[in-house]
Amino acid sequence: MARMKKSARLKNLEKFQNFISDSAKNHLEPERIQQIQLASEEALVNIFSYAYPEGVDGEVTVICDMEDKNNFCIKFEDHGKAFDMLSVEAPDTEISLDERSVGGLGILFIRQLIDKVSYSRADGKNILTFIIHLSQGCRNK
Repeated sequence: MARMKKSARLKNLEKFQNFISDSAKNHLEPERIQQIQLASEEALVNIFSYAYPEGVDGEVTVICDMEDKNNFCIKFEDHGKAFDMLSVEAPDTEISLDERSVGGLGILFIRQLIDKVSYSRADGKNILTFIIHLSQGCRNK
């Protein structure tokens, strides 16, 4: 298991992204890692932007590990405001941009790129979990 904990600030985005890529490189193909980076960026920027009130320093922990031999797992943990992104209704992408309400596209993007996404709240902590099936974009060892 690999773990990185940093302040919930945009300046740390690249460090988190490099950490996730390094953790995944022995398990997934580069194209799949790029997809995971895009989804991870959406999740992290949401945490940086909304989890903590302005002026309050918070932290994010990212944990990367093999859930089992077939699934790579990335967990994003923070002690910010409770927010279950999975409870947000998917935006209607069939209507025009003028008619569409703001927000929700990043969450839709995550749902499309990640095989399984789950959320829980435990001990005052948000836990967003990405599961990536190795059968899709798996490295041969």
